[in-house]
Amino acid sequence: MLNPAAADAAAPAAQESRCDVLIVDDSGASREILASLLRQVDAGLQIRQARDAAQALGAWLELFPRATFLDIDMPDQDGLTLLKTLRRSRPDAFVVMVSGYSSADNVRQALAMGANGFVVKPYKPQRIVDMLDRYQALTGRKLGARG
Repeated sequence: MLNPAAADAAAPAAQESRCDVLIVDDSGASREILASLLRQVDAGLQIRQARDAAQALGAWLELFPRATFLDIDMPDQDGLTLLKTLRRSRPDAFVVMVSGYSSADNVRQALAMGANGFVVKPYKPQRIVDMLDRYQALTGRKLGARG
């Protein structure tokens, strides 16, 4: 079980990001596909990966990613529960939920809980570009070395 108190105490707002994108998915193949698509958009992106919610929380608190792509279905904790923890730590963080199960309820619930977007597996390159554009529109900054 994750420790939400650790997330609450961890991230001062002034902390600088140590990676551009954190990809959280229990499937290594899914992580690599998304990382590849992101690198096609911007080869300079600093991308880190986590395979489960516990590893994701540790990486998130250490790296302060500018954007997070978070799978809903993971073995140790679902992504929606992790999203709640992340939101307590950094309410303004950019988090995109990803899932192979794109029911209207899944999408509605993720957005209601504060996700900035929802991407359906398998990933379509334009959908990833749309999420990066949404990041820029919300923050006024681009991800990557040019941001």
